[in-house]
Amino acid sequence: MTYITATAFLERFGANEIAQRVDRGTPRLVTGQLLTDIAASADLSAYPADAVAAAAVALNLVQRSLNDARDMIDSQIGGRYTLPITPVPAVLERIASDLGRYFLYDDRVTEPITQRYEDAMKLLVAVRDGKAQLGADGVSGEQPSSSAAAELVSGGRVWNRANGSAFL
Repeated sequence: MTYITATAFLERFGANEIAQRVDRGTPRLVTGQLLTDIAASADLSAYPADAVAAAAVALNLVQRSLNDARDMIDSQIGGRYTLPITPVPAVLERIASDLGRYFLYDDRVTEPITQRYEDAMKLLVAVRDGKAQLGADGVSGEQPSSSAAAELVSGGRVWNRANGSAFL
């Protein structure tokens, strides 16, 4: 399960931007509308077969970047939260989209995309370390369940019978 769907990812950043990124061919066969339609499993009969095939490859690239984002999130917060996290909090959806976009732009990353990636990673580290919370799901208001339990750590024994004879 990914933390953001391909359709929501396309809506967040604009299908045209993502289509330009995933279709590097000349001429470009994948349009933003075609990518949106294939992600939503809409009727594709109006499109040429070669464009539909190119869009299927493009959608696989988008899905792979979202899966990479999911794996990164899970590796960071898996020790604190029970995975998969359902319902997905809005902040986690945003983090997944920023990471997915960064992974999609792997060799042509711009400064704003890099900054959003770094901010997302800082937030994930803060969540992992218990300094930030994921928050509630925007629709249901439900908090994700944490698997982190209270832990007591001690510096060792201060007194025992063998070395405590002077105290009595």
